[in-house]
Amino acid sequence: MTASRGKRAATAERRTKLINARLEGRLFEDIWEELGYSSRSAATKDFCRAFEIRLTEQRTSVEVYREVELTRLDQLTLEAINVLRTQHYAITPSGKVGRHPDTEEVLIDDGPTLAAIDRLLKIQDRRAKLLGLDKPLKVQMLTMDQVDAEIERLSAELNSAPPVQEEPVD
Repeated sequence: MTASRGKRAATAERRTKLINARLEGRLFEDIWEELGYSSRSAATKDFCRAFEIRLTEQRTSVEVYREVELTRLDQLTLEAINVLRTQHYAITPSGKVGRHPDTEEVLIDDGPTLAAIDRLLKIQDRRAKLLGLDKPLKVQMLTMDQVDAEIERLSAELNSAPPVQEEPVD
């Protein structure tokens, strides 16, 4: 059963007053009764609940934003791939298709293809950042002294442990 619109509005207004009072530095002990809570504990719980709701909304907003950005990157990727797959001809300063001076073969311009490759790499880098794929790896470096100290510690632990008694096998 859902709360009525009026009750939800009253709850939102009370939570706003509670949050503002806390931001002013007032203590729960001083404001719970004034705001119509049944106890200090109820005011504290409602305060926490309000912030949990806000954090959930923010997480959802971030996920939606991330999906929108990934969709945009998909579109940009398709455009860059189209440029990459298209053959580009060299154009002379006079606006004509460039030809080799000896063979009259049409000259290919690799500039747009290379630019498309660079753009795809930038798009991939942005995608990796959005998805957290570039997180640094944790590496733990140990010196030989640390390894030796750990071996000594484990040996001492094994030597101080009570012996394991084996049970006879029938």
